[in-house]
Amino acid sequence: MMEWTIGQMRPNRWAPMFRGLGKRRWPTALLPSPSAGCNPPLLLHDSQARPCALSSGHTGQHRSRPAFGRGGAGRKLALAGLLWVGLALTSSAATVSAQVEPDDVHVGDTVTFSLIFEGGAPEGSPGLPSLPGLTILPGISQRTEVTIQNTQQTIRYIYQYSLVPTQPGEITIPPLRVRVGNQWLTSSPVKLRVRPPDAEPRRETAPVFLKLVVAKTNCYLGEAVPVEMQLYWRERIEDVRYPQLKAEGFVLGRALTPSETIRRVGPYEYRVALFKSVVTPAKAGLLTLGPAECSLSVMIPVQTGRRDFFDPFGFFGPRVRAQPTVLTSEPVLMRVLPLPAGPVPPGFNGAVGQFNLQVSASPTTVAVGDPITVRVEVSGQGPIETLNLPSQPQWTNLFNAYPPTSTVELTDPLGLAGTKVFTNVLVPLRPDITALPPLQFSFFDPVEGRYRTLTGPAIALTVRPATVAATTLPPQTNATGSRDQEPPPEDILHIKSRLDDLASGRPPLVQRGWFMALQAAPVLAWASLWMRRRRIEALAQNPRLRRARQAARQLRDGLRQLRQQAAAHQTDAFFATLFRLLQEQLGALLDLPASAITEAVIDERLRPIGLPEPVLIELHALFQACNLARYAPADTRPDLMALLGRFEVVASQLQQRHL
Repeated sequence: MMEWTIGQMRPNRWAPMFRGLGKRRWPTALLPSPSAGCNPPLLLHDSQARPCALSSGHTGQHRSRPAFGRGGAGRKLALAGLLWVGLALTSSAATVSAQVEPDDVHVGDTVTFSLIFEGGAPEGSPGLPSLPGLTILPGISQRTEVTIQNTQQTIRYIYQYSLVPTQPGEITIPPLRVRVGNQWLTSSPVKLRVRPPDAEPRRETAPVFLKLVVAKTNCYLGEAVPVEMQLYWRERIEDVRYPQLKAEGFVLGRALTPSETIRRVGPYEYRVALFKSVVTPAKAGLLTLGPAECSLSVMIPVQTGRRDFFDPFGFFGPRVRAQPTVLTSEPVLMRVLPLPAGPVPPGFNGAVGQFNLQVSASPTTVAVGDPITVRVEVSGQGPIETLNLPSQPQWTNLFNAYPPTSTVELTDPLGLAGTKVFTNVLVPLRPDITALPPLQFSFFDPVEGRYRTLTGPAIALTVRPATVAATTLPPQTNATGSRDQEPPPEDILHIKSRLDDLASGRPPLVQRGWFMALQAAPVLAWASLWMRRRRIEALAQNPRLRRARQAARQLRDGLRQLRQQAAAHQTDAFFATLFRLLQEQLGALLDLPASAITEAVIDERLRPIGLPEPVLIELHALFQACNLARYAPADTRPDLMALLGRFEVVASQLQQRHL
């Protein structure tokens, strides 16, 4: 069975990967669509609110005569059908609803306000009252939707108005009273959020252009800054690729799935695709962010003098051709301020943002050696996912601390707001501990322009001495077991006439060498544990040594990953791992955060400390290879094994500097 649908086609906007952006809206079309099951829905759209004829499905058998003849039977069937439609029209009560699309715009953008009536039509086109902050454009768009499914029929009358906001803020369109038949209907209020207008450059009047918008141009080193790449078009475009942003001196963060809106630029109305991301400056000074580049195809109409054989009447629109285009935005000059030189809090580890701190511990009554769980909750604005809890030297001599575990809950799609919870396990070492020393968390506040240190509460503890379990000894008896367990005699034994031979005596344990050597085992075990404890304490008091050892472990794991990726020819993963290892090794050597390491530190930091010139040249080459792979990948496959060998030589030189 087939059903016929009269409606308005809307192209798929983002499938595949923004394919079909900007396609024009097609006029009313008649589209056959197969349907499984009986009584499929029949949908009609009429832009002028005029009666429309219904086209019924067919069964595949051709009949030469019409369905309704001129006889009495045909007229009766037609009359019965009209009565059935009339009963369906009056079977439901009339309702009205209101909506506005889009509901988040800028000043000067055009929005569509719709009044939707169901079950009855108003008496004439409803008029809108004067709306503060909104300009009502002339003209009202009307259309009617009729949906028939099984024996249920629904008719919707839709009236659309074009509004232009003139001032920023939240605007509420009040309820509207409209008369439908013998009753008055009231719509619900609708809210519209209006943002301040964008400062549009004069060059942005082309049919298609790309714009780079940065949340702030003055920021601090390590401060995450949201960016937005905006693609404007008023012509049909296809094959849109995700824009690439040139960000030398910045670390690129996560990128969101693009969204679409409508904006007015001067006299033109554009459709806009918003590509949101975040960047973090890795060095201070005047930096250039951008430009952003976007590859796409602009569909240009082709004027031909010949009429298409397959489309003689032009039903499918003019012929077009795809013109590949690369759009480039204007770069943005960023002024990156360095963090103040002093005084820097002792526990500062590079966190930049605005945060709050909450600390709790349980249980608070324990014995020496029992674990205490300390829950540290850091929330606020900033790169939450990359936060690390600084070491707490005030806990060193009182507790045995284990590495914390963490969970993250984000409230911002870009990862710039949320909560990170650290779970620490502490084991008290002495019974004279009365409180958990306050935990401290230091960060730099870019809004106030200063360092801040948050201090948690001092949590009272009750620590009891460790209990020693009593050793239960087996009960002693006077019976002496025989050395030889002989089977029970079958009969009464005879009286022995003489004594058996005496067994040869054995020397006592104190005279045996292995027993005396065994006495030294507890002393050796205690000495080894003491030395291990001293080594752990020395490592905890030397952050540079601890980080150097951590960098060595990361290097071993990273080299194993590089070998696997090079053997599998995974070029992107290989260069990503190589860049991360370069950042970690140089960050450990210079005592800087890994995210702050770029190619610039080679000349700024490594050359003054006397690193050999061949190592500096190799580092430059490795960084440039990573940048080429990330920002300008080549078609040819690089020799990954050769790069791996060069990196191993450089890494061994850096490890010697660590030692």
